[in-house]
Amino acid sequence: MDSCIKGITAIIMLMMWTQGTYGIIGYDCGSAAANLTTLSLINIGECDIPPQNVNSSKVYVQLLQLNDFNSVKVIQCKVEIDRTVKKCGMFSHSLDVHNGQFSYIADVTRDACKHMHTYGTFEMTGTRIIGLKSNQIASRPIVLGGHVDNDGGCSGSAYSDPYGTWGNVIVLGSLKIILQDYIAEVRINTNRVHLRSGAGCELSSTHCKDIEGGDTFWDPLPVDHCKLSDYGVLYNGHADKILDLSNVQSQTVYSISTPSMIFSLTRTGTYDACGHTLIRTEHPKLLIVETSPGDEVFKSSGFISVNIDMFSYINSKFVYVERHIRTQINQLYRNILLQQCQLEYQTIQNALAIAASSPDIFAYHFIKGPGYMALLAGEVIHMVKCVPVEVKLARTNECYEQLPVIRGNETYFLTPQTHVLSRHGTQITCNSFAPTMYLLRDSWYKIMPKPVETLPPTVMKPSIKPSWKYISPGALATSGIYSQTDLEELKDHIMFPAERPAILNTMARGILGHSTVMNGGSLSNLIDEASIERIAISAWKKFWNKFLIFGNISAGLIGIYLIARVIKLLLDTFVHGYALHTVYG
Repeated sequence: MDSCIKGITAIIMLMMWTQGTYGIIGYDCGSAAANLTTLSLINIGECDIPPQNVNSSKVYVQLLQLNDFNSVKVIQCKVEIDRTVKKCGMFSHSLDVHNGQFSYIADVTRDACKHMHTYGTFEMTGTRIIGLKSNQIASRPIVLGGHVDNDGGCSGSAYSDPYGTWGNVIVLGSLKIILQDYIAEVRINTNRVHLRSGAGCELSSTHCKDIEGGDTFWDPLPVDHCKLSDYGVLYNGHADKILDLSNVQSQTVYSISTPSMIFSLTRTGTYDACGHTLIRTEHPKLLIVETSPGDEVFKSSGFISVNIDMFSYINSKFVYVERHIRTQINQLYRNILLQQCQLEYQTIQNALAIAASSPDIFAYHFIKGPGYMALLAGEVIHMVKCVPVEVKLARTNECYEQLPVIRGNETYFLTPQTHVLSRHGTQITCNSFAPTMYLLRDSWYKIMPKPVETLPPTVMKPSIKPSWKYISPGALATSGIYSQTDLEELKDHIMFPAERPAILNTMARGILGHSTVMNGGSLSNLIDEASIERIAISAWKKFWNKFLIFGNISAGLIGIYLIARVIKLLLDTFVHGYALHTVYG
C-alpha cells in the first residue's frame, strides 16, 4: 500500500515538474557549426529604386476626327402666288373667268434667288418688290396683268401662266416670299445634302426642290483630292507627348487635361495623306497631327454636331481613366517601395549607432530576430549565426537579468532578446514592483525568481504618415474630346424635331390669346435688336405725334379763351365808358 502511494506521488511530482519546465529554444554560439558573416560599419547602401523611364515633352498637335458629315451653305427662295383673273367690263365692272382663282408656287432661278438674298429685291411682270430679308416672310400685293387705276378704272391685257391663258383680262395677286439660308448637312459616304425638312438631294446637282423652302441652291464643294475636308478639328494646342520606355515595346502617349478638353491617346501607327503624316490612335476615328502654331494642316471651320460620335466620346474617357489609374498605381507602388527602403535605411542607421556599445543588440535588430551575436572588430562587425538548442527553465532562489536555463545537466543563462546561452549571469535583487519578465511560449511570465504568469506589457506601435496622395483625373464628367458647346449643339439637334410641334402650338396659343407656358423659351428670341430698336422708335414717334396734336389743340383752345377774354374786356370797357358818359356828361 505504501509503495503504491509513493508511486502515485512520484508520478504527480513528475507531471508538476514537466509542466514547469517550459520548453525553450536557446542558441549556442560556441558550437563549431556556427556561421560567421562580416559587415561594414562605415558604408550603407542607398535606396536604388529605378524610376520610370519616361520622357515627356510639350508638342503642338491637332486632334482630328474622321467625319461622317460635311456641311454646305444653302439658300432657299419660295414665291407663292395667289392670283385672281377677271374680265374688265363696262362701267368698271369685272367679270369672273374660268379657272380665274388659283394659287401656285412660281419657279425661281439661281440668279434671282441670289439677288433676293443679296440685295433684297425681286422683279415680276415689271413690278419691283423691295425690302426682302433672309430668314423672313414678306407678303406683297401685285398686279400681274392689265391695269387698274386709283379711281377703279381698269383695262385688260393678255396674260398667261402655267395654269391658263387669257386675253383682255386684269390679274390681281398676292405674293408670299419666303427666304431662308442655313448650313445643311452633307452625308459624305452617300454624297447627299440633307435639308431641314428632311428632304435629301444629290450634292453634285447644286439645286433641288424643297416642299418647305422652295427652290434650293448651293455652290459645289471645291475639289479635294486629298480629302482633307473629311477630317474635323477637335483641338488645336499644346499637349504632353509622353514616351514610356519601361515596357519591352515603347509607347508614345499624347495627353491633355484642361477644364474643357481631356484625352489621353496612344500612338498605334502612322499613314500619309498627301504628304502629311497622320498618327493613328487606339480609336479608329481619332487621329493626331504634330505641327506648329500658325502652320496647321487642317483648318478649323466649325464642328458639326451630327459628327459627334458618342462611342468615341465615352471610350476616350474610359481609356483616360484606365491610363490615369495605372499611372496612380505605379506611383503608389514606387512610393511604397521607397518608403520601405527609407525605413530599412533608418533601421540600419539606428542599429549601427548601438553596434559599438551593444553588439549583440545590434545583431538582434539587424537580423530582426534572436539567434545571432556580434563581435566588434575595428570598422567591421562579425555576425555569428548560433546553433539553436532546446533548454529548460532552471529553478533558482536568486534573480538574474538573464533567464536561468538548463542544458543537459549544466546551468546556463539565456540573454534577453538574442536568446544566446551564456555560462554566467548577472545577479540582481528580486523586485516584485518592477520584475524581470520573459515571453515563454505565448504568455508573459515574471521571474520572482519562480515564473509567475502575468499580464502582457503594452506593445509599442509605429506612427505611419502617408506621403502618397491620389490625384483626381479632373472634370471627367464634363470634359472629353468634345467641348460642352458641341454636346449642347448635339442635344439641340436631337431634340429640335421632337420639340418643334409643341413650340408651334405654344406660339399659336399665345397669338390667339390663350394661356401658355414657355418652359424656358421666349418670344423675344424671334425679334433681333435692330427690330426692337425700330419698334421703340416707331412707338416714340407715334406718341410724340399724338402729343403734338394734343398740344396744338390745347394751344388753340387757350388762344380762343384769351381772345374771348380780350373781347369781353373791350366790351366791358365800352359799356362802362358809355354809362359814365351818360351819367356825368
